Amino acid sequence: MTRVRVVLVVGALLLALLPNAGVVAAEQPVYTNPVADEASPNFADPSIIRGRDGYWYAYATADPKQAGDTYRLMKIIRSRDLTTWEYVGDVFTPQTEPRYDGYGDAARRMYWAPDIEYFGGRYVLYYSYVVNVGTDTHWRAIGVATAPHPAGPWTDSGAYVTGPETYEPRPGQTAWRNVIDPDIIATANGDRYLYYGSVNGGVRVVKLSPDGLTAVGERTQLTPSDRYEAADLVFRDGYYYLFLSVIGGCCNGAASAYPVHVARSKSPRGPFLSRDGVSVLDQKGGGTPVQVPNGNRWVSVGHTSVTADLAGQQWLVSHAIDRYRPYYQGTANNRQLVISRLDWIRGWPTANAGRGIQDGPLPAPVADAWIADSFESGTSPGEQWADGAGWTLSREPAGGFLESLGGTLFANRRVEGDVRLRGMVRGAAGFVLERGHRSVRVALPPRFANEGWHQLDVRIRGRQVTAEVSDAGLGDVLATVNATLPGDGPLRVGLSAKAPGAAFDDVTVARLFQPVTHQEPDPRLGRPLRELDEEFKGALGPRWSWQRTPAATVANGQLRFAVQRADLVDRRPNPDDSASVLLTDAPAGDWALETKVTVPFGDSVPLGWPQAGVVMYGNDDHYVNFTYAAHNHSRLVDFGTELPWGTGVVSGGAQVGPTADTMWLRLLHTVDDATGEHRYRAATSTNGRHWIWHGARVLPAGATPRIGLAAYGIESADELTASFEYVRFSRLNL
Repeated sequence: MTRVRVVLVVGALLLALLPNAGVVAAEQPVYTNPVADEASPNFADPSIIRGRDGYWYAYATADPKQAGDTYRLMKIIRSRDLTTWEYVGDVFTPQTEPRYDGYGDAARRMYWAPDIEYFGGRYVLYYSYVVNVGTDTHWRAIGVATAPHPAGPWTDSGAYVTGPETYEPRPGQTAWRNVIDPDIIATANGDRYLYYGSVNGGVRVVKLSPDGLTAVGERTQLTPSDRYEAADLVFRDGYYYLFLSVIGGCCNGAASAYPVHVARSKSPRGPFLSRDGVSVLDQKGGGTPVQVPNGNRWVSVGHTSVTADLAGQQWLVSHAIDRYRPYYQGTANNRQLVISRLDWIRGWPTANAGRGIQDGPLPAPVADAWIADSFESGTSPGEQWADGAGWTLSREPAGGFLESLGGTLFANRRVEGDVRLRGMVRGAAGFVLERGHRSVRVALPPRFANEGWHQLDVRIRGRQVTAEVSDAGLGDVLATVNATLPGDGPLRVGLSAKAPGAAFDDVTVARLFQPVTHQEPDPRLGRPLRELDEEFKGALGPRWSWQRTPAATVANGQLRFAVQRADLVDRRPNPDDSASVLLTDAPAGDWALETKVTVPFGDSVPLGWPQAGVVMYGNDDHYVNFTYAAHNHSRLVDFGTELPWGTGVVSGGAQVGPTADTMWLRLLHTVDDATGEHRYRAATSTNGRHWIWHGARVLPAGATPRIGLAAYGIESADELTASFEYVRFSRLNL
C-alpha cells in the first residue's frame, strides 16, 4: 500500500503582526514557560515528534518525574498544542528494560537523552544506555527500541547500535568515551547517520545500517573532546545545521548555563563551521550562539529538539532550570520543559530573534486549523470534505488514516492566501491546488525510493510552491519539489490519487506563519569613562588592592600575572580558594568593561584548568568569572559563576569561543529594576573589532561586586604567564 501523510496550511498568520516581544492581543492564545509542569515537572533532554493521531509526543531522560517519585524508565508526554501536556507513561517497564550489558542484577542501569525517529513503518527510539557497577562507570552505549505507535509498546532491539569506546584525552593516555546523546538524520540518497558523544570524547558521526539498528563504517570526529554534547541535526536550504549544547553547567543548579550553539556543513559528516567560518572541531573553535541564558530565571537552557506548529513555525524545544527553584529534591536538578520560537535570520537560527527563553506570556504555537483531520473515528470522510465517494477510513496500530480507490477529494470550503502542506506522496498520489479550473499537482520526483509513511511540507508564497519530503518532519529533507501556482483568486485544496491504495493521514489546513527577519541588536557602548581606565603604564594606583598575596607585576605597559597553582573554584571534594585576585571598585550604575589578555597556551596540553581574565568578585564563594582558559587540547573562554547555596556552594561554567592566544573580553553590567540583581552580559573577540555575544550571568542584589583580574588553575609544573594590556570602561546606550 502506498501511503501519504498530508498537512495543508493556508492563509496569513495574525500572530506575525504582533510585536516580537511585548503586549499580546487578548484574543491571541498565549503560553508561559515551563509548558509541562503539570504533566511532568522534571523533563530533561527532550526529543519530540508529531504522531499521526494529531498529538505531539515528547520523550525525556529516565529520572523521577517529580519529588518523591520512583525512577522512571524514560518518560513520554503528549500535547495537542505544544503548551498543554499530559503524561502517557514510560518507554520501558522493569520487565522490558534492556539488560544485555552482562552486569547482572547488581548493576545500576540508566537511560538518558532519547531521540525519537520514524522510518520503515515504525517509530524508532534511540537512547543512551548507561551502566554503573560500583566504581566502574565505563559501560556506555547507544541503544534502540521500536514501536508501532508513539506511545508504545516499545521493544528493545536486544543489542546496542554502538557500544563502549575509548579515546585519548592526552598524549599516551587512554580513557573511556562518553557514548551518549544520540541523534539521527536521513539524507536524500537514503542514508542515515547517528550523531553521539559528550564530554570525555566529544561528538562523532557514523553511518547506520539500512534498518537503522547498527552503526557501520568509520566514525568521524566532529568536535573536540571536552566542549559539546547533545547533537541535533536540521537540514535547511542545502545545509546540515548541527545544534550543540555547550558543556559546563548542564546540571549545576542555579549556577548552570548550558547554552546552545550551531554550526553548519554541506555534508552530514562535516566539517561544521560557525557563522564566522570557524570549525567546531578546531582546538580554538566555537559555534554560533542560538540560545543562551539571558539573565531571567532560566538557566541550563540546552539539549534541544526542533519541531513545527500547524502554521509551519519552528520551535526550539529544550529543558531549563529555574535558578530560584533549581532542585526537585535534595541536589537533583529540576530540568523543566520549555519552548522558544526558532527564527532563521540571514541563514542562521536564533531563539526568539536572539532574546532566548522568555517567561511569557508570549504568542503560543499555532494549533488551531480550518481543517484538522487525523481520521481517528468514523468510516468515511467527514463534513469538512466534499463528495467522499471512493474514500474510506482504515486503521492500523499508529491510528486511523484515509484510504483512496482513486480520484480527487477536495476540502469542503474555499480558502485564500498562502499555503503550507506536509506529508508523504509517491507516484500518482499527492495533493492538488486549484484556482478556477486551473490546478497544479505536486508529486515526488522520479525514482524516489523511500517506502512507508512520509511527510510532505509545502509552502506557497504568491505563486511559488515549494514542497519538501521527510520521514516525519524532523529536519531530514529527502526530496524537494518546486512548482508555480496558476491564476488568481480563491484557492481550493484537495487530495489526489490516480490509482487505488493511496492513503492520507493527519491533514490540516491552517494559517501560515510570517517569518521574523530582524534580530535583537547587539548592545552598544556609550560614553567612555577614561578617568577609570587602567593602561598599566606605571605602578598600580591606590584604586587597586589585592585579595591575598600579590601575584602580578606591571612592566612595559602590561600587567604580567603568573598563572597560579591555586584556584577559586570549589572543585569538590577538595575545594581550594587560595588564588590571589587584583581588585578595584566597580563604577556606579550601568557600565561596560573591556580588557585584552594574552595567555600563550600554544599547542600545549596543560593539566588542570589554567585561565586568566575578569572576576566579578563578591567573595571566594560568590563571583562571576569571564576567563580565557585551556582544558586538555581545547581552548575556550569560561563564562562561569559560583554561588552560595544551602550549606555549600554551587559552581558552573559555559565554554564559549572562538579563541586565540590573545583575547578581547567585554563585560556589561546592569541592575535589574525589579529584583535589584546584578546582571553581567559577556562578549568575546579575537581581533578587538568583531564581537560575539554569549548571554548573561547574575549575582544577587546588594553590594556591587568588585572588579577583579586573576590567573589561576594550573596543576602542572609548566610555567605560564598571562598578560593584561588594559582595562577600559564606558557607559551603555540602553
